[in-house]
Amino acid sequence: MASWGFNTCTVGDPKFWPAYIRHITLANICLMVFLADMYAAGIATGFEELAMEFQADFSQLGSLVSYPVLALGVGNIIWTPTAVCIGKRPVLILAMVIFLACCIWSIKASTLNSLLASRVIACFAAGSIDSLGPSIIADLYMERYFATSMAVFSFFLSGGSQVGPMIAGFLVSAKGWRWFFILCAILIALNLVLMLPLLPETNYRRVLYEGETAQEADKQAAEMLEHEEKQVETTIEERTPQLNEPYAGSYWKDLIQFKNRGMEEKGLLAWPRQFSLPFRFILVPHVFFAAISYGVYLGGIVMITTLTSQLVAGPPYLFTASGIGLFILSSFIGVVVGYPIAGPLTDLLSRAVAKISRNKTHLPEYRMPALILPFLIAPSGLILFVYTLNQRGSIYVAAVGFAMQASGLVFVPSVVLSVVVDGWPASGSEALVLINAGKNAVAFGMTVATPTWLVQQGLVKMFWELAGIQWAVLMLAVPLFFLGPWLRLKTLWLV
Repeated sequence: MASWGFNTCTVGDPKFWPAYIRHITLANICLMVFLADMYAAGIATGFEELAMEFQADFSQLGSLVSYPVLALGVGNIIWTPTAVCIGKRPVLILAMVIFLACCIWSIKASTLNSLLASRVIACFAAGSIDSLGPSIIADLYMERYFATSMAVFSFFLSGGSQVGPMIAGFLVSAKGWRWFFILCAILIALNLVLMLPLLPETNYRRVLYEGETAQEADKQAAEMLEHEEKQVETTIEERTPQLNEPYAGSYWKDLIQFKNRGMEEKGLLAWPRQFSLPFRFILVPHVFFAAISYGVYLGGIVMITTLTSQLVAGPPYLFTASGIGLFILSSFIGVVVGYPIAGPLTDLLSRAVAKISRNKTHLPEYRMPALILPFLIAPSGLILFVYTLNQRGSIYVAAVGFAMQASGLVFVPSVVLSVVVDGWPASGSEALVLINAGKNAVAFGMTVATPTWLVQQGLVKMFWELAGIQWAVLMLAVPLFFLGPWLRLKTLWLV
């Protein structure tokens, strides 16, 4: 398709667009998810200043993180069916406009409740990217690149929640907490400006068969394209299946072609039906596992982030806001180290298991052996973190433990989301809605329960219990690896 030139580079199936168009689109959604999590998590390093200005205690300030985290997940339930009906591009642009407006509201907030309200609505809008991002990746990339491209997306998602507090820490120390939101507003506006010309619509209606995996669908699409390209006199319009609207004529015209760009021919009239579809996946074991496993690792990071100000602001550490930000940034080392391993390792193990399997064919569950790394590393990091701080040990050792826990935010989603998108290529975006809402609900519940949990169990026992939960959840991957193909067949009637 690249040979047709830039003017028609977005004609047909997005999986066969020129690589640079697909990578630019990926870069745009990665920047958005980075900013969403930077905005949501960053303010935690400014709790000391916020406590003085609003006369609030840390349990009240914790709501500034916990409720926006919930809103990030709940937003998926509204935004994704809308994107299915009218297209992903208009939905993301609208969400970015709301995100920017509420960020400006955060700058002007004069009470704690006003700040909380602005952040909840902003994260509700920004949460659109949590499920639409992986869905766009599934639109753009072949199955063999799912895990790697998802690792890139997860890298930026994790980076926002770790780099954001560091940036906020320095801005809070130097200029005050409002300057963090000023920076967020500038970056969100930049992302919006880039999206307008560089985020083409990726919705594409394909013929998919019941029970077909992404690998099988990709193979069929490639064979169809190869057959069409042998017909030299075939026109661009004839190349595009009749399921889709005729191509607008050029890349630029396609950007403003909003008619019938959703997956539903009825448009918004089909919204109630699309809204209900994700809930079909509640009883699908793969989706339930993805939501819970992702949620307990995200919850671990949010808990540490909200507790850090209390743990290191007093003696013997006496950290300022900038110091707290740098400490939280140390967890990003786990993301940086895990990123180049997570995606390629998942893809490599998947191919290796397929080669030694009885039928020598790929199955989505073959990605699951890669979960052995977060199983061994991340919960152990929690134990290292809490024992070091409890014994008033080296802050650098505690930072290593935090980084080990943070690595799970790259390893776990790159595996579990790839399994779901691979196993349900036709309805994967619906499953991602439930996963993202579920994992944020789990993280919200863990964060809200933290003050009571801490009082009842104490710091060390609380983190031991959290590590035990993470180990127990990932152990569920073992039966799912062996029984997964059978379970997918048995639950086809649900989806």
